[in-house]
Amino acid sequence: MEIWEQIPQAGAIHDGETCLYANEAFARLFGFARAEDVVGRPMGDFFSPWPAGYRRLGLREHMGRRRDGSRIEVEMTCLPCEVGGGLLFQSLLRDVTARRSWEGRLLQAERLTAMGKLAGEIAHEINNPLGGILLYGKLIREDLPPESPARGNLDKILKLATRCRIIAKGLLNFGRSDAGPYAPVDVNHVVRDMLGLVRDHKIFQRIRVAQRLDPEVPHIMGDRGQVEQVVLNLIINAAEAMDGGGVLRLETAPARDPDGVRFVVEDDGPGIPEDLLPKIFEPFFTTKRLGKGTGLGLSITHGIVQRHGGRIEVRNRPEGGARFDVFLPLRGGGA
Repeated sequence: MEIWEQIPQAGAIHDGETCLYANEAFARLFGFARAEDVVGRPMGDFFSPWPAGYRRLGLREHMGRRRDGSRIEVEMTCLPCEVGGGLLFQSLLRDVTARRSWEGRLLQAERLTAMGKLAGEIAHEINNPLGGILLYGKLIREDLPPESPARGNLDKILKLATRCRIIAKGLLNFGRSDAGPYAPVDVNHVVRDMLGLVRDHKIFQRIRVAQRLDPEVPHIMGDRGQVEQVVLNLIINAAEAMDGGGVLRLETAPARDPDGVRFVVEDDGPGIPEDLLPKIFEPFFTTKRLGKGTGLGLSITHGIVQRHGGRIEVRNRPEGGARFDVFLPLRGGGA
């Protein structure tokens, strides 16, 4: 067995059910301190599940399971050998989790590039009729007397059309690596404006909004329209998650290391399944029912935050619901 300890790759000998021998590299790969801790364990302890096709020759990929429950992607070569008239298997393994992660990121970048082109074409088609709706709506409003009951409904139409135009603008920005000239942006003002824009929407009728906006947050350098899109997408996403009502919590605070602004959105919804959290910012990925979402809102949000040199994180709240943390530096990436 000395030769096995000289092999840098993780290796084990098993009968298809139980691990009979493992080198130290195998133990480390699966989070064990010593090879002795591995011997005698079912092979199903190391794979999720133990692949039924392990007998097939050749290099194959399987999902491994470390001692702490975390998952790793493993390339495994399994070779049969006869010992004392019985059949055993020698398996050599290599952790390819990092490589698969980079491949996934490259694939996502390609998808984002393709989506950026498509989104721009869609947004251009939408922008023109929206401009006409806003123009003629404002002309009608000017002709209405102040006491007209139609003014309230018309104002709502103008607000919703403005919201659609903001969304179209976000689509134009989606997938772009460049940005226009940056200017000071008051994140608190953006939060209040976007909340006022959607407050009359039906999805907010049974939702209570709790705001904790720190008046001391500094202005950031950025594209106000894009920051509006980030806030709008996260607010709407949280409201839709709380189908049936709940509390929407919005918070801003100064951030340090480096200096910037932290914007937090929390909801009382069902939360996000843990296995789906890594995919939440992928284009076209959505947990909503068919026809209820395109899966682009959070992708657009993620792209905008990155272009501003910031970051966005998502996690489930222990009390239930999801929490999105957005950090935007004082000087954005395009400044």
